[in-house]
Amino acid sequence: MANFGLARMLLDLDTLDLTAERVRTISTEPQRGNKKVVRQNSDDLRRGRELFVGFQEEAKGCIVGFTEVPSGSQHSRSALGFGMSIGILASSPIDLIEVMPLETKMSSVGKKTAEKHEIIAWAAGLYPDMPWLRYESDVKPSKKCPQGRSAGDLHDDNEHMADACAVVHAGIRTVQFKQLLSIWRASAANFLPVQHS
Repeated sequence: MANFGLARMLLDLDTLDLTAERVRTISTEPQRGNKKVVRQNSDDLRRGRELFVGFQEEAKGCIVGFTEVPSGSQHSRSALGFGMSIGILASSPIDLIEVMPLETKMSSVGKKTAEKHEIIAWAAGLYPDMPWLRYESDVKPSKKCPQGRSAGDLHDDNEHMADACAVVHAGIRTVQFKQLLSIWRASAANFLPVQHS
C-alpha cells in the first residue's frame, strides 16, 4: 500500500537486450493528524486511487507487463495492501505475465537467497543513468545513513524500483513470454516488404 515499484523498459526483439526508459516508485502516505476528520477506509481508498492512477499512467503505450503478484500475509493491514495490489494489477490495460520471487532473484543476482541490497546494487550497476537514491546527498535530511553506510551509498528506498527492473529481466525468460515473442516474430516476418527486381 505504501510503495509500488515500476520499471518501464524497451526490449530489442532480436537480441533481447533491455534498455531502461524510466524507473519510479509510487509512494503513498497515510493521513496524519486528526483521525476523526478522515475515516481509515476513506484514506485507504485515496491511497489505492493514487497507486491505480500511477500504474495506469505507466502502462500507457506498453505492450506487455511483468509482475510479481503478492501473496501470503499474517496481518490484516498487509492483507489489505496485497488486496489493493491485486486489484490494481487486475485492472491493467495491458496483459501481465506473472513472475515468481525466486525467478526475480535468479534473473538478477543469480542466487535464491539474494537480499534487497544486492538487487539494488545489481539494478544500479546495470542501469546507472536511472534516478537511484543515495544516502545524504539526495534524500530528506531526516534520513541519516545507517551504521556501516556512507554518504553517496545506494539507499534502501531503491528496493521497489530495483525489484521492478529484476522482474522485467525474469519476465522475458518465462515460457509464456517466449511463446508471445515467437508470435510477434512470426507476425513481423509475414509483413516484411517484398523487394522485386
